Amino acid sequence: MNESRYIRMAGNDQGWTRPHSGRKGGDDYLGQQGIGHEDWNFSRDVWKDGRYHLYLKATPAGFDQSSFNFVLGAHASPVPMIVGFVEDATYGVSMLPEKVLLRRAQEVFALKADESLGPAYNRLRVEAIVERLREEANDYRVSVAPKNLHILAQPVPMPREIYTVTHPGYRCLSMTGEAYLALKERVLIKDTMSAVDQQDEASFPEGHLVERLHKARERNRHVVEKAKMAFIQNHGRLYCEACNLDPEQYFGLQEMRNRIIEAHHNVPLSDDKHEGTTKVSDLRMLCPTCHRAIHSIRPWLSVEELRKLLASKA
Repeated sequence: MNESRYIRMAGNDQGWTRPHSGRKGGDDYLGQQGIGHEDWNFSRDVWKDGRYHLYLKATPAGFDQSSFNFVLGAHASPVPMIVGFVEDATYGVSMLPEKVLLRRAQEVFALKADESLGPAYNRLRVEAIVERLREEANDYRVSVAPKNLHILAQPVPMPREIYTVTHPGYRCLSMTGEAYLALKERVLIKDTMSAVDQQDEASFPEGHLVERLHKARERNRHVVEKAKMAFIQNHGRLYCEACNLDPEQYFGLQEMRNRIIEAHHNVPLSDDKHEGTTKVSDLRMLCPTCHRAIHSIRPWLSVEELRKLLASKA
């Protein structure tokens, strides 16, 4: 049986499909450079060897001699979240096709617009970023067949009765085979997950809605942008519809106006009531804290229910 491990990935608001702004300035390596290599872990980019290659900041000792199963997690308080599973992973290096390297470089370069890049990338043009990403390809050592990367429809709190995350950092934590199988049985339910190689993604409709993270899988970002613009036109600025947080007022900085507020789908994408296409009217504006709260509480609260809950605590 394969060795099993739990590994935390650095946070990403785009479902680990692309880098995004707003992270420069933190205490970890993400805060230093504004991006992390794991930003593309769930982008479904096929490397030249026909496999996916993931970046994990920590990998097991003897990784090149064995195959491993990974539970991929994300830091959250008070309970870490499970975001995906990797099975039969091996050590391996490959290279991305040129068009994928160029796309990733363009995504990095776009972060310069709001000063979200650290010194390693900030002074580079797109062509130089392509070269840097090419040189860093060996960092993507976790090689996995597309059918063996499973991305949860939505993050799930780690069941403490099955497994306890003993360190909050980017460490490779041991896990028994029994615990791994128990987590699979608990989390990988047929109607809330699917192997990513089986996804049917349309260009604007959301296709098979249960196959990616709620916040980013198959939701066209143009819909999010349109929803935010419509909200600004109606209300003058972006603010949290649950707790009324206004970033500009809260931080006392004009540059925080219309920043950090996230779009939340009012009907869960995996819900039978969802019609399969995201409309502007489906999206609500939430601060990261309220957004995380809604996704952490079971059953999910509506925005109105969370607003009432917060008001009762005031």
